[in-house]
Amino acid sequence: MKKPRQIVALGGGMFSMEADNGLLDKYILNLALKEKPKICFFGTASNDGAEYREMFYKFFNEQNCEPSHLSFLDPPDNIEEFIMEKDIIHVGGGNTTMIMETWKKFGVDKMMKKAWESGIILTGMSAGAICWFDDGITNPSPGVLTRLPCLGILKGSFCPHYDDRAELKSAYEKLILEGTIKEGFGVEDGAAVHFVGNDPVKVIASRTGVTAYKVRKVRNKISETPLQAVYLGKESDKNAVSKVSGNTDVLKTAITFFEKINEHDVEGLCELMTEDHKFVDSMGTIVFGKDEMKKAWQGFFDWFPDYHVTSLNTLLTDDTVGFFGTAKGTFNSDDFTEENKFEVPASWRAKVKDNLIAEWQAIADNESVRKILDEHGRKAMIKANVHFENND
Repeated sequence: MKKPRQIVALGGGMFSMEADNGLLDKYILNLALKEKPKICFFGTASNDGAEYREMFYKFFNEQNCEPSHLSFLDPPDNIEEFIMEKDIIHVGGGNTTMIMETWKKFGVDKMMKKAWESGIILTGMSAGAICWFDDGITNPSPGVLTRLPCLGILKGSFCPHYDDRAELKSAYEKLILEGTIKEGFGVEDGAAVHFVGNDPVKVIASRTGVTAYKVRKVRNKISETPLQAVYLGKESDKNAVSKVSGNTDVLKTAITFFEKINEHDVEGLCELMTEDHKFVDSMGTIVFGKDEMKKAWQGFFDWFPDYHVTSLNTLLTDDTVGFFGTAKGTFNSDDFTEENKFEVPASWRAKVKDNLIAEWQAIADNESVRKILDEHGRKAMIKANVHFENND
C-alpha cells in the first residue's frame, strides 16, 4: 500500500518550546502508524547545536519511538540510506538559509523530496517548516528582507510565530503584497498545519485559542482567513487523530487486507477472512461467507482490472480499522471511454477478529460506479452466480 505523502508544518512548539506539553509531538509520532516509529532530528538550522539536540532526545527518549539525529558536522557515510530508513524527519528551527545551503551542498534537498514521495513523514518548526514551501524570507543585510527559494514540496509560503513576532508578520505580509513571495500560511505558536499531498487537511493545536491563517492578496490588501484548529488536549478530539493502540496486530491485519485488494490477490484476501465474513458496500449490497466473497472479488476485479485503492489516513480503535482515501478503476470493455472510468473519495472499515477480517465495509459516493454496473455489471454478477442481499 502506497503511503500518503505528509508534512506537518509548525508555527512554533513541540519539545523545544513546550517540553511539558507533548501534544504536537505525540500527534506526529502517531501518524507513522507503527508501534515504535523511527524519528530523526535535523538541527541544520541551528548549525547542529548540541543543546537543541539534547532537548530532542530528552523528550523522545521517554516516548515509544527510536530517536536519532543527523549532523552535517559528522554525517553518516551514506546520508540517503540513513534518511530513507526513517519514518519521521523533524527539522528544528533557526536559520532557513543555513538549511537550504547545507542541504544543497550534500544533496539532501533532492533526498527530502524522495523521502516525501516514499511516505516518510516530514515535519518542522519555524525555519524547519518554511523549508518545505516554495518561498521563504531571508535578510541578506540589516533591514533588508527578500525571498528565499526553498524546496517547493509544498506550494506557496509559510510564516511561523504569526502571533508572537510582529516584525516578521509585517514583513511577510509586505512581501506578499509586493508579489515578491506567494500567498501562504501564517501559523501561530502552538499550532501546525497537517498537509496530505499539497492539501492542508487539518490545523492542530497544543493550546486553546491559537490557529493558522490563509494569507493572500485581495484587491491590493492582505486578507487573513482563520482556519479552524483542532485542540489536541480535548479527549473528544484525540479520538480523531490517527493512532496506534496496544493492539498492533489488528492494524497489521487490516493493512495486509488492503494491500491484497491492490494486488487483486483473491486467494490472499480469502485467507484473511473469517468463515462467516460479511461484506457491505455503499450500494446496499451485502455478501456473507468466504466462498461467496471469493466469487464477488474475482468478479469485481474482472470488471475493473485496474481497480486501485489509496489510503490517505488511518484510524485504529480497539478491533476496528478505518481507512480514508480514494478508489478508482476502469470497466473492462471494448469501449475504454471516460464514461467507463471512476475515481471517488472512499473509506473502508475493517472489523478484525483473531487476526482475520470478520467484516469489511466500503463507503463511497458510488453513483458513477452504480451507473457503470447498471449498464454492464449486473449481468456479470448474475453470470458469476454471487448471492447477495440488497438493502435498497
